[in-house]
Formats: sequence, structure tokens, C-alpha cells
Amino acid sequence: MPTPLPTMRIGELATRTGVSVHVLRVWERRYGLLTPGRSAGGYRLYGPQDEWRVRETARLREEGMPAAQAAATALHASRELPPELEHLISPTNSTSPSETERDGAGDGLHDAGVSRLRERLLQAIGEFDGTAAQAILDVALEHLGVEGAIAHLVMPVLHETGNRWAAGRFTVAQEHFASNLIRIRLSSLSLTWDAGTGPIAVLACPSGERHDLALLAFGVVLGRTGWRVRYLGADTPLATLGSAVEALEPDLVVLSAVREQPLAEAADHLAELPETAAALGRAQVIVAGPGATPEVAARLGATRLEGDPVEVARRLAERRRQA
Repeated sequence: MPTPLPTMRIGELATRTGVSVHVLRVWERRYGLLTPGRSAGGYRLYGPQDEWRVRETARLREEGMPAAQAAATALHASRELPPELEHLISPTNSTSPSETERDGAGDGLHDAGVSRLRERLLQAIGEFDGTAAQAILDVALEHLGVEGAIAHLVMPVLHETGNRWAAGRFTVAQEHFASNLIRIRLSSLSLTWDAGTGPIAVLACPSGERHDLALLAFGVVLGRTGWRVRYLGADTPLATLGSAVEALEPDLVVLSAVREQPLAEAADHLAELPETAAALGRAQVIVAGPGATPEVAARLGATRLEGDPVEVARRLAERRRQA
């Protein structure tokens, strides 16, 4: 069965995983951990499965497992493909990398297969089965890549979890279980944010806004495009945001909220904090999320971005390349 096209040079793989180029080459040569393709110019190219195996090997090494055993374990796990993924990757993949990147779906995904995988994850959440949930996330990350897993599995499952809670089909405990499960996994993908060499982006949810998972997912994807992400997280006081902006002098500040009120209150408080307002004025400010209405964007003097976190991050990366 075909897998996503490899597109990463070894330097990019090292940046994304936090494992040095030297160690990657040793793992490839000694343990057969990586299975690169070749570019037209003869360069080794690596794909999402290689990235997953490196991350899994590094995780097992941190737990004290010897390198050879960790690599063998990761290789064995990567070859166990659940039936749900048989329909996720099309039998033929004629899409070029550039077309895949523009479409955002990637790798010939089938709606029916994606739906089944989501239901498996939702079932695991409903049963408080963390082991099963992590296994599903492992497979999605390996075979769909980080961006694909976030766009087609993680964000839809979080949205459906909220819907089920609102309808009384999930309890508060199940909703919290899902949020913490996803938060831990997304946070593990943010460990290389300092490895980038691009511009700095400060990400925060303003005071009163505690829902930050979409912003965290956005930061993961943005960081993978080379941005240096500084993540302040949920319920960030405006003064704290201002001090961070003053110290970091970022190119970009992203404020996210699911409700309009926290962003509206932030706009009100800016008038009382001229130094913070001045610091924000030196950066590009973007508001995102359902609470980012045109009215509140205008009050903050910010650009309003709509769309899922993966698509928004890709658009920003594309604007940077075109600048």
C-alpha cells in the first residue's frame, strides 16, 4: 500500500524531531530505521513514517530503552497497520507534493476511512481508554503526518467531543479526558519550537479564554514551517502579553478565543495600557477563532483569519515565502 510522498531533507527531519543529523544517519545505517526515497537530484528524502519512527525511538530512548531495542520496537510498531487505515490512503496517488500541500487533505484520503478512524478515537475517549486513544494517534501521525493528523483527526474529534458534551452524550469528565489527551500529544510536538530560524510568533488566549487547543495545534503547524513559536497559552493577562511582546519583539502576535468577550475586553484594556498597545503596534496582530468577529478585529486593529489551524498556519507560511 502506498505511503505519503517523502519530501524532507535530513536537516528538516532533524529540526522537526530534535534529533541531530549525525544520530539520524547512525540510526538509518545501523538499525534501518529510516527508509528514504530519492529526489531527482539524488538527495535522500524522508516522509511522515520516518518522522514518526524517529520520534518513537527518541521517546523510548528517554524512557531508558537501549537504542537498538528502541529502533526495533519503533519499526515493529510502524508495520502494524490497523484496518481503519486501509481506506485512508488511496490505492493510487497521482497528486504531486505541491498539489497536496495546496489542497491540505493530502495523501489521497477517503472520507469513509477518516470517519471510521475518528469514531475509533471517540469510542476510546468515551471509554476513558488512553492506551487505545494513543495507539490511534500514533498510527495517524505516522501515516498521515502531523498536519494531516491534526486537520483530519484531532480537530474534528475535539469538535465532535464538544458537540457530544453539549448534547449530553459525553460527560464533563469525558470532555476533560479528551482535552488533556490531545493537549499532551500536541505539546510533545512542540519541543522543537526553538529550533527554527524564522521570525518569532507569540501565541496567546486573552484573559478569560481557557480554550487553547486550537491555538496549540496552530502553533505546532506554524513551528514546522520554520517560525520560532513562543506560546503563552490560555488565560493570558494583557499586561503579561505586552511584556512578552516588548521583550521578544515578534513579527507576529496571534490572539485566539472561542468567545468574543475576551477579545473585546482585551480591546478595552489596551486603552488603559499604552505601553502594551505600543508594543503590539510594532507587530502584526492577528485574531483567530470563533470569537474573532470583524468588529473585535477592527477594535484591536488586527487582521482576522478564518479556517482550521492547519490551513491558517499554511497561509501564513505562504505569505512569509512570498514577502
